[in-house]
Amino acid sequence: MEKIELKNHVKDLAHKYAEEAIAGRRYLHSIPETGFEENKTAAFICEKLKEYGIPFNSGIAKTGILGTIESREKGKVIALRADMDALPIIE
Repeated sequence: MEKIELKNHVKDLAHKYAEEAIAGRRYLHSIPETGFEENKTAAFICEKLKEYGIPFNSGIAKTGILGTIESREKGKVIALRADMDALPIIE
């Protein structure tokens, strides 16, 4: 895929899933869970991965999740990592 085509494809996907992404972020921010206690967060993510047909392993180090998306081509690999725990705020 040409560089310009790829850029436009990514933009199209971002627009297509923007409302869903915003709703998911709002939901996750409504249920903050601190480290190793992200049970609702992990369940939400696992449900989304199932919905998208992405294979995953859960329960890694208690609440961790590893999803795998296979490429049609062999070669380079991309790994993404994200924290999902909330930080405790003392007021």
